Amino acid sequence: MKKGKTCEASSASDLPMADRSLPVAILCGGRGTRLRPRTDILPKAMIPVNGRPMLDYILDFFRTKGFCQFVFCVGYMGQLIEEHYRDAPPGCRHVFSCAGPEASMLRRLWAIRDLGVDRFLVTYGDTFIDLDVDQFSRAHEASGAVATIVTAPIRNPFGIVETDADDRVTKFVEKPVFDHYIGAFIFETAGLDLISQELLAMADGDGLVELFNQLANKGLLRAFRHHGPKITFNTETEHQSAEDFLGRYFTFKEQL
Repeated sequence: MKKGKTCEASSASDLPMADRSLPVAILCGGRGTRLRPRTDILPKAMIPVNGRPMLDYILDFFRTKGFCQFVFCVGYMGQLIEEHYRDAPPGCRHVFSCAGPEASMLRRLWAIRDLGVDRFLVTYGDTFIDLDVDQFSRAHEASGAVATIVTAPIRNPFGIVETDADDRVTKFVEKPVFDHYIGAFIFETAGLDLISQELLAMADGDGLVELFNQLANKGLLRAFRHHGPKITFNTETEHQSAEDFLGRYFTFKEQL
């Protein structure tokens, strides 16, 4: 595949949706610098995993769950993604939003504020989650929150020590389990009005985290705990793990 062009900033106001079904917004505009030289010629979400772009697996998963509206929030080499996915399968709609190659994740989300939907589901273009989307959606609707993020348990490999001002140990926990964010959330479109220019100006990732913190402080952020399979990759070792996992996952699904 030839090296693609860098996208130019565009507005999402001209991105028509076929209906008001919950759209899936895929954040796929990052540079993936830790995967160079692969990402010198391809956007990270287009890196082949067992011969197919990572985005293929994400789209296949959501289509089997009945989703048909997809918004590709592109950036770095976004033209390659648009060229590859321009022709949507029958019954599906693919739209492309580009806030510019240097835009943060939060700015990419803010750019799709004019889609004409009440809420949208967000996932990352380098992350596959075997998500119970029906339960996830019901949990969000029942919560009354602006956003519901997907979390998963992770065990800290160390003994965690807490001390007071005099270095007296007040607590010792061996290998505690925490919840960590795994790269998917449902967001109410009205919540985009809470995004300030200061947040939009923050570095990639920082603005989104700060928005989540602000929502949490107002009691408007909820968590949905996922206990099933998930995979993402940022390094060559993780890429190999993604190939092994997704190869087994989709082979198993095809045998059912």
